[in-house]
Amino acid sequence: MSATNNPEPRNGVLSGLRVLDFGRYIAGPYVATLLAEFGADVVRIEKRIGSEDRYTAPVSPDGSGALFMQINRNKRSITLDPMHEQAKPVMKKLIESADIVVVNLPVRTLKRMGLDYETLSAINPRIILTTSSGFGTQGPWADRVGFDGVGQVMAGGVYMTGEQDQPYRAQVPFVDFGTALHCALGTLIAVMAREQTGRGQMVSGSLLATAVTLN
Repeated sequence: MSATNNPEPRNGVLSGLRVLDFGRYIAGPYVATLLAEFGADVVRIEKRIGSEDRYTAPVSPDGSGALFMQINRNKRSITLDPMHEQAKPVMKKLIESADIVVVNLPVRTLKRMGLDYETLSAINPRIILTTSSGFGTQGPWADRVGFDGVGQVMAGGVYMTGEQDQPYRAQVPFVDFGTALHCALGTLIAVMAREQTGRGQMVSGSLLATAVTLN
């Protein structure tokens, strides 16, 4: 296991919670970043060649990008392919030891990777799965991939801020960050509920729901 940003053991109100971060870009990883800020032990899990968000806008000698370095502070890091046969026992050990799994992928992809709530809770009934996607976990668009700009357009925000014949997308990805904030709050509520019930649950957020809410 290698270190990202060399985190030292930290004390905080969330000390003792272990988080597995399978997120990419903003909406997933920023949830885990917020939890790490308050003491949770967060392990970021990437593909063996590094996730897509690692090399966007490179600023360091190894090619890591500015957003990646900012949003993965205070995390540890490993590489692992959850769908590889040899990774299955490693995945099982990680899930058994975890309190929270964070991921931002469509429903069908979660099932293929073994990160759906049914699979996780069968291994660890106390696990909390925090997932965000473009359009939620139900309905005809549940398996579609979504991005911040898609949420802004579909919720109408670009038309409220643009000119009559030229909508403007906000360059600041507020839909991604807003979804992460909602999911972080839901995760903490799920942790509190687990203290009462002894069981975990699934927390779900979507970019479109966030965009509509903020509008």
